[in-house]
Amino acid sequence: MTARALLLALLASVAPAARAEILPPREIPAGTEAVPESNDTPAVLRWMIRPVQRGMFIRLPVMDTDPNRGITVGVMPILVLQAKDQDRIEQIHAPSLTYNKNFGVVPTYRYYYYPQEDASLVARASISKYEGEGMAQYEDDSFLGTDKDVMLRGQYNIDAGRRFYGLGPDSQKTAEGNYKENYWQYQWAVGAPLRAGSSWRARVSQRYQAERVLDGPLANLPRFRDLYPTNFSDHSQQTDETRMSLIYDTRDHGVTTTRGAYLETYAEAAVRGFLSQYDYERYGFDARWFKPQGEGDARVFAIQTTYEQILGATPPFWLLPSLGGKYSLRAYGDGRYVDRGAATINAEERFKVFEAKTAGVTTEFQLAPFVGAGEVFDSPGQMAGRYLRPVVGAAIRAVARPQVVGSVDFGVGREGLSVFMDINYSF
Repeated sequence: MTARALLLALLASVAPAARAEILPPREIPAGTEAVPESNDTPAVLRWMIRPVQRGMFIRLPVMDTDPNRGITVGVMPILVLQAKDQDRIEQIHAPSLTYNKNFGVVPTYRYYYYPQEDASLVARASISKYEGEGMAQYEDDSFLGTDKDVMLRGQYNIDAGRRFYGLGPDSQKTAEGNYKENYWQYQWAVGAPLRAGSSWRARVSQRYQAERVLDGPLANLPRFRDLYPTNFSDHSQQTDETRMSLIYDTRDHGVTTTRGAYLETYAEAAVRGFLSQYDYERYGFDARWFKPQGEGDARVFAIQTTYEQILGATPPFWLLPSLGGKYSLRAYGDGRYVDRGAATINAEERFKVFEAKTAGVTTEFQLAPFVGAGEVFDSPGQMAGRYLRPVVGAAIRAVARPQVVGSVDFGVGREGLSVFMDINYSF
């Protein structure tokens, strides 16, 4: 008997009702969803993101209104490469070509390499008429497969867009000076848990920096050496800071954070004669908390507060605590307010608005309205409400877990609107 005849005989021996259960239905079930008539990915994302082998190519326009630099425009074509057999990003190549009327054309190349989920190598290089940079940094939270963490950084940088307005919480825009910051530095850090499996860690770090403060190129401002002669320095000023930190960390990830808490308290010192020309101590803390909400973590509430105080002799202004920029108060330029102490608080609600999977990499797009406030002071007892600087705004974030975040922040404060672009800063 052939196989076909045997199958027919078996079917004939089965009762009709039972036979109906065996034979597959010919009708499509009513709950089956129809194939979408069109791609529901927003047109702007389809234009920006194009799949390539093992990753994606992103066409990213650059539009930055940093108060210190003015309007910067340009292009940043980004190549994102996926790790083999893993749903995560392994490499990012991000060259850019930008133009700023104050500083001209600036070509920059950025490279990010993620050998594992908790390790990264970042390199950056740029050169232009007034500026230039070479930087490399490696971080590993499980060094050589252990529970130790390490960080190494080397950098040479010339930044011609720096501004200084004098010391104090009420420094005025009319006292604005433009200076060129020229420095080279190295940093290292080593940390370990207080005991196996503990969320508490101890870390020791060192930063050596040799810096010159020169006249900036902006012709519409007075020469820095004339405006602030005691802060001008055409020869290198050296400082060496050694820091001890106690850290509590329960975050699910240090960059693409959705839940947990982070607290770092630290004390550091620079000792004159020991690779440093200055004597001072620095104390402070950085506290963050993340709370997911809604189905599938559709929203994440994030809050951060920081405090820092210099004690002892007063070092040069570029070593003092300051407010302004992407990492402290997102409505003011870097270093807008400078004094011996600084405190900030920032809170934001991150809403997931869209999610797309391209070339095996899932990217989540978020809208994050935020509020914040900060103040600088000589000592905590001199803090006053009239010196508090508020900020309100929103950020657009692109998150590719487990280790990549890109963001554009729009912040409004007492001095108008500021826009900052950055990558891989969790907050």
